[in-house]
Amino acid sequence: MKKIYFLALSLMLGFGVNAQILTDDFESYPLGPYFGGHWSNWSNTSGPENIIIADDQSTSGTQSGFIGSDGIQDPVLVLGLRESGLWTVQFNMYIDFGSTGYFNIQQTIANMGVDGNWANQFYFGIEPIATPAVTPGIGYVTGTEFYYPFAYPEEQWFTVKLEVDLSAGTLKMYFDGELVELDPESPDGSIPYGGDQFMMEAMNFYSHSDFSSNAYYLDDIVFVEGEMGVADMTGAAISVYPTVVKDMVNISAKSNISDIAVFNTAGQQVLKSNPNSVSTQVNMTSLPAGVYIVKIQAGKETLTKKVVVK
Repeated sequence: MKKIYFLALSLMLGFGVNAQILTDDFESYPLGPYFGGHWSNWSNTSGPENIIIADDQSTSGTQSGFIGSDGIQDPVLVLGLRESGLWTVQFNMYIDFGSTGYFNIQQTIANMGVDGNWANQFYFGIEPIATPAVTPGIGYVTGTEFYYPFAYPEEQWFTVKLEVDLSAGTLKMYFDGELVELDPESPDGSIPYGGDQFMMEAMNFYSHSDFSSNAYYLDDIVFVEGEMGVADMTGAAISVYPTVVKDMVNISAKSNISDIAVFNTAGQQVLKSNPNSVSTQVNMTSLPAGVYIVKIQAGKETLTKKVVVK
């Protein structure tokens, strides 16, 4: 990672001191490397560090952001400079089986690359202390003077939520809505917000160069001031995951799911169900390997999703 100064980017994006919400489902971007809007990178110049827009995994729509294993990709999500108060960032994450992932919180964009500017670092499948090692299904949060392990699911989408209280200098992490108890001695589940100052301006999603197995996807990013309520859950009304499967496809919605139909590429209906619930699974094990189209009806919402059966 390189030292870079591009504070002007956050000013150009127009984030102020008032409560603001950032949302990103990656649907409006062309496939391939992307640079622009609230997506920059460590060098602040479009190039191989850019996030890649992919269509082989997603939790809403058909696209997501991908970080691969080249050790070069280094995209930065600009949140706007925050110096006090409670802020929540949430996103869906998918890590391939046996692969690794990594992201961090940057205190200020202007000081990226300066010692102490990394607030907290989040390693997935990587044991970063001493001699780094691959640790499938086990991750670690690090700060200036601490190091906490956690477990996470592989080869399936899960929701990461981070509550950062800059006024108190603390951070809480949730997976799929459940508090991750990083420090068993913490009375409220919080850990110190790392670094040498309580500021937050960006998140850095890096292709960790220590390992060639790095591979992960991001989708449905939400950033909001304060705690995240139901009204802030601005992802799609219907979610389908994973989209590359061996057996079960998980489907969830904000309204009861009334109809699910699965079609092959010839347009023939091969599966159908009427679950009448907000979450369900479709068993794809009876289908030959190939590409299928899943059509879901939930309340007034309809979603058509491509799924690949291995």
